[in-house]
Amino acid sequence: MEGSAPVITLVKKGEIGPRPPLSSESEALELTLTMLCSFLSIKDFISFLASSGFKAYAQHEEGWLVLEIGVYQDHTKTLQLYPQAHEMVVADDAMTGAFDDHVWRGEADASMADALQKWMILVTS
Repeated sequence: MEGSAPVITLVKKGEIGPRPPLSSESEALELTLTMLCSFLSIKDFISFLASSGFKAYAQHEEGWLVLEIGVYQDHTKTLQLYPQAHEMVVADDAMTGAFDDHVWRGEADASMADALQKWMILVTS
């Protein structure tokens, strides 16, 4: 699934809680995330989610943000990402069966990469 064309996308979908105070760096990142961002690999995507800049922007004590993860080649294939203070929550509203109970919880690490890879294979087959 990885190559020279993007494979996965991320965009800010909305705010679901009180907006925390944001630094100028976080506001700049938010502006970028209001446009469709694409990543050449799931590894690059996970690296972005694990970055200090993304954590400072998105991960606060009270969840306030929902982002949409999508398949680059088919923007109708999406997941909802809810960053929390100490974990990422990914919801599969389409109930594809990729995750137990249609929700994945954990850190932006290899287990998240595996879960996203499984989902992408399932929805693009």
